[in-house]
Amino acid sequence: MSWYIKERYPAAEVRLRCPLGPIPAELSELYGPAKAAKVYRPSRPEVDAIVVLPGALVLVEAKIFKYMDGLAKLPVYASLVPMTPELMVFRGRPVLMHLLIPVAIPWVKAAAPGLGVEVYTAAPDWVLQIWEERDKYWQPEARMRRAERKALLEKLDFR
Repeated sequence: MSWYIKERYPAAEVRLRCPLGPIPAELSELYGPAKAAKVYRPSRPEVDAIVVLPGALVLVEAKIFKYMDGLAKLPVYASLVPMTPELMVFRGRPVLMHLLIPVAIPWVKAAAPGLGVEVYTAAPDWVLQIWEERDKYWQPEARMRRAERKALLEKLDFR
């Protein structure tokens, strides 16, 4: 995804794997805000990237396969932005939601506008290769090879 960010937003400030949401007040009182953020970090959701533009924040979630996850996560992430201490300096800016996928999927493009998500289709060759290999899994040749392998394992009494 960094290739996409670099190409699309070459001069923008970018935060990768950015944690979102509030930090419990009791942790901040106990450790102070900076250490509390580190202690609570594993419990906070994270967006793949935040691009800081002069007039908006862009949340970018990239998915090779699990498109539903990306569509479902982005609105939740956007709702957490105003409560995220690390992003308070950007309070009041509109939050845009971008889903980056390798290939145009009709149902994703149909569902996205109703959620306020913009879908972008782009991928380097190595991502497209992964996508195509997974797609081959369901082709007749691959299913036949799996059935042959399973029959051999059963014949050898490996179950």
